[in-house]
Amino acid sequence: METAAAIELARQTLFTALAMAGPILGCVLLVAFCLAILQTVLNLQEQTITVVPKIITAILVAILLAPWVLRSLIDFTVPLLRDLMAQRM
Repeated sequence: METAAAIELARQTLFTALAMAGPILGCVLLVAFCLAILQTVLNLQEQTITVVPKIITAILVAILLAPWVLRSLIDFTVPLLRDLMAQRM
């Protein structure tokens, strides 16, 4: 594999991973921000209150985005495997 091809593959891989993880992380960040404001307003010092809503948010967003994530992975993997098989022949 050429250096340019390896760099391009690494760039595509990182971009795909970031595109799939970004919405989940963004939603969790938004929930964490809202909970931090709520804790500040209510003067709550307990840090464990924020863990469960963030986990639930991450799971719900992952479930809602599962079809899109799967389609993105297929769109990334199929050409990669096709090129790999073409190089072997």
